[in-house]
Formats: sequence, C-alpha cells, structure tokens
Amino acid sequence: MEIIILGCGSSVGSPVIGRDLIKDFNNKDFRTRSSVLIKYKGQNILIDTGADFRYQALKNNIKEIDFVLFTHSHADHTHGIDDLRIFSYMKGEKINCYANHYTIRDLKKNFSYIFDSNNNAPRPRLSLIEVEKQFSQNEVEIIPLPIKHKDWDIFGYRIDNFAYITDCSSIPESTFSKLSNLDVLILDSLRFSSHDAHLSVNEAIEISERINPNKTFLTHMSSELKYDDLKSFLPDNISPGFDGMQIKI
Repeated sequence: MEIIILGCGSSVGSPVIGRDLIKDFNNKDFRTRSSVLIKYKGQNILIDTGADFRYQALKNNIKEIDFVLFTHSHADHTHGIDDLRIFSYMKGEKINCYANHYTIRDLKKNFSYIFDSNNNAPRPRLSLIEVEKQFSQNEVEIIPLPIKHKDWDIFGYRIDNFAYITDCSSIPESTFSKLSNLDVLILDSLRFSSHDAHLSVNEAIEISERINPNKTFLTHMSSELKYDDLKSFLPDNISPGFDGMQIKI
C-alpha cells in the first residue's frame, strides 16, 4: 500500500490568505485542504475532494480514480467534486462515492446539478452509495469509522492496516475497537489550543498513544502549526504530515 497525503491543511489552508505572510512559511508549511490518495490492490482510492483537488491531482500526477470515500460534507472536503468529471469520462463509467447517510443527503443538495437526471450539461458521472458497515469494492475491504466532529456524525476509514481520521473531536468506544494493530494512522490535529470540533496536538498525541499504531502522521493542521516546531515537539512515532508526503506500508 502507498498513501499520498494530497493535502493536510485546515479548512482555510496554510498560509491563510489575507492574513499570513508567505515569508514566515517554509515549503512544508504550505498546506492545501486535507485529502489522501491510497494506492492498493491496483486501485486508486481517494478520500475527499477538497477545494484544492484539481491542483493536487496535477501536482501528484494522478491519472485515475477508481472510487471515492467521503468523510463528511463540509466545503473543504467536497468542493472539488466537479473535478471528478474528467476522471469519470476517462473511466467510461460512473465513479462510486461512498459516505454515510448525512453526507450523501448533503452532496445531493449541495451539488444537485450532478445528480439531476434531467441535466444534460457536462458534469461528473458519479454513483452515491450509502454505507454503515464494512464493505468492499474490487477486493478492497473498507471499514467505516464513525467519529464525532462536534455534533456531526462523520466517518474516518480503515483499509487493511491503515486508518484515516480527520475533522475529529472525539472517537466513540465502539470505533476504538476497530483501530487495533495499525501500521499507519493519519489523525486530525488542528492547533495547540483546544477546539470544539477538532483534536488539539496534545489530544492527538493521547489518542495516538491509546491506539498505538507503529506510526502516526498529523493532518488538518492550521497555519499556526509549523512543521519544524512540531517535529521537535512530537514523540518519535508521531510526525506532522506535509503535502505530497508518500507513505509506504
């Protein structure tokens, strides 16, 4: 398995437009909105289509998307959905997109032009598939991981010995039981101070210690978190992610 961190920034990215000074940021502090590509069993699996997806696809030379896993319907995780259009045209068939009930409801509402059968204009060819429990596509087994994003019920995902959890304020006990024996965990960590919808750095450390994967990488980081500072602060088995990072299992 190969995981590419397409983006690991917060909803406004890093640096923040109109506020931050570019000179204060090194290359690994430039973060697009959070998303990953998983290459596994001959499949290209995308988690979320953020607002920067087109740029991420070009930068990482993505030629094919086999299916998509959506964590939730917030703008920074879905507003690049139209850029699946070319991938679906090249594929010659609809791309399956998996999510929970609430996310599918919102996708149909927010991007109604895509799912309107009477619309003949250019649009992505997508199939929305509601999931609750473990499922498979093309011999890839996916385990949805119910988590809380403040008062939202959203998903992380586990594929084999890899798990991805972003936009997380807490993890139910029933989900912790699905997170044993991980090689790699990618985990939400917005900032040092507390936030009602996201994990802080210290909360992410505590959760990583409880799950005890071989390695944890942090994602959905705000611009206040600098890569070099985090690298020196974090335990040895936890590292900040960066855009374009490639992780092999």
